[in-house]
Amino acid sequence: MEVRAAGWDDFDAVVDLLAARERAVHGIADLRPEHVRVDWELPSFSVGADHWVAVEDGRVVGYAAISPSQELTHAAPIAGDELLQRALARARELDFERLRVFVSPDDIALIDVVDTYGFARETEIVRMWKRLDGGSPAPTWPAGVHVRTYEAGDAAAVKALLDHAYAGWDDAYAPQPLDDWVRWMTGDYDFDPAVWWLAEEDGELVGCVLNWRSGWVKDIAVRTSHRGRGLGKALLLHSFSEFHRRNVSRIGLKVDAANPTGAPQLYEGLGFVADRREEIRTLWL
Repeated sequence: MEVRAAGWDDFDAVVDLLAARERAVHGIADLRPEHVRVDWELPSFSVGADHWVAVEDGRVVGYAAISPSQELTHAAPIAGDELLQRALARARELDFERLRVFVSPDDIALIDVVDTYGFARETEIVRMWKRLDGGSPAPTWPAGVHVRTYEAGDAAAVKALLDHAYAGWDDAYAPQPLDDWVRWMTGDYDFDPAVWWLAEEDGELVGCVLNWRSGWVKDIAVRTSHRGRGLGKALLLHSFSEFHRRNVSRIGLKVDAANPTGAPQLYEGLGFVADRREEIRTLWL
């Protein structure tokens, strides 16, 4: 068996391996080739330096990668230890502060590897879904707030708002470079600026909801100064209405169970129901 740097010739095999891991752990694979491609095409991701494969008899049997956002991907029932060592060495070479990995409670192979290296449980991420039946009320916008759709020139302001919102309560949050964020978000096959809504007051961006067109809330954020005024709820209700108009039957999202902004309670109150839980485990470098 050989462990080596990954390259574009390995792309299809890596996609198949990651999808097989999802099916083994969750019973279904949501992964698409476009998900992997956009990660490999990030400006700050170095193909051939930031990911590795384990190959046995000409077949890819393991994979690991580190992202510019300091996250670890590890799908390696075979050679998992060596792949993780390479990922850690590269992360230290790039002066990462830490590595984060999403771990399903059913992924015993991954749990065994990261436990050995001291990855500590940081928090729990909950995936939730809501059926869209058209019964949601119309949004009530806070006084002085106006809503419009996203334009390419909004990228820096939107990312700054997200960084402000997440870094305000998540000590381990590592912002992506702007170019990486733009490529990752707007390069996704599910991107549609018509379902990215920005809330402004006096010309200042104070909130946003960034949805994938298939019916997924990728990000929602409200500036600290504007929380408690119902803006987050209004942005979600606006999303429900548009997706119902598009005949999307349900809408989903993920939320950190420890989010102190009240987001989990907001989602539950709007009818979202949890169907999957994952842990984030972190190793500080």
